[in-house]
Amino acid sequence: MAHSFSPIIFLPGAGGEIPNFSDLAAGDSDTRRFEALTYPGWKQYASKGFTIEALIAELEVQIVARVPKGPIQIVGYSVGGHFGYAMAVRLQAAGREIAGFCAIDSFMIDSLGPSAGWKSRALSESLAILRKGHFREFTRFIRSKIWRGMIRLAGSRLPSLIQGVPFSGLIITYDPILEKELNLRLLTRAVVPWTASLDREPVKLDAPASLLRTRSTAGDDGAWRRRCPSIKIFEIPGQHQTLLREGDISSLREAFLTATRSWCSK
Repeated sequence: MAHSFSPIIFLPGAGGEIPNFSDLAAGDSDTRRFEALTYPGWKQYASKGFTIEALIAELEVQIVARVPKGPIQIVGYSVGGHFGYAMAVRLQAAGREIAGFCAIDSFMIDSLGPSAGWKSRALSESLAILRKGHFREFTRFIRSKIWRGMIRLAGSRLPSLIQGVPFSGLIITYDPILEKELNLRLLTRAVVPWTASLDREPVKLDAPASLLRTRSTAGDDGAWRRRCPSIKIFEIPGQHQTLLREGDISSLREAFLTATRSWCSK
C-alpha cells in the first residue's frame, strides 16, 4: 500500500453520508488519510439563486485549501461521485494532477420520482432491520419514508413552503430525519438538470478512474465511460442505501482497495 501524505478527499451523498474511514483501510499499516467535505444544507438549497455550479466552485476552493499542491485524490459516494468528477475536470484544466478518482455507486439521476423497484427495496430493507431486532432503527426508517412521501407531495412548491412557514428552521432542525430528507430532496432537485447538462458533451477526465457500483446501476456504465474513457468498473454486492453500513462495507472495502492500489500522493 502506497504511503499518502495528502488526504483523500471524500464527497458524501446528498444526505451527507460519511463512512467510518477505518472500514476502508487495508489495516494498521495503511497510512492514507481521508477528509470529508460537507455541503451547505437545505437553507442554502431553498434560497433563490442557488446553483450546483456555485456549489462545485465552493467545493473546489475547499479541496485546494486542503491540498494546496501536489496530486489530488478524490472519492465520491452517490451524488458525490458526480461532484467529484466535475471538480476533477476543473482542477485538471487548471493544471492540477488528479492522482485518482473513484465514484461509489454514483448512478445517473434523471428524475425526481421514485426509482423503479423502490417498494420492494424498502420492504426488503425494513425486514432486514426487523430480523436483526433493531426496532429503534426500524422506527427511524419508517419516519424517513413518511417524511419523504410528504416532501414529494410538495413538489416544486417545497422551497416556497419552507420559506413561508414560521419558525421552519427550528422545526426542521428539531428532527434530524426531516432535515436529512429535506437535504436529499432539495439537493437532488438541483442536481437533475445539472447532470443532464454535464452529459450532453462530457469532458473526458484523463486520470486513473474507477466506478464501484451495485448491479442495479449497471445501466449507467456507458455514461461513465464517456466521462472517463479509461475507467475501471467493479461490481459490488449490496444495496445503494446500505453500502456504507456494517455488513456491506466489507465487500466495498475489498473493491476500493483494489481500485485505488496504484494511487499515491507525493
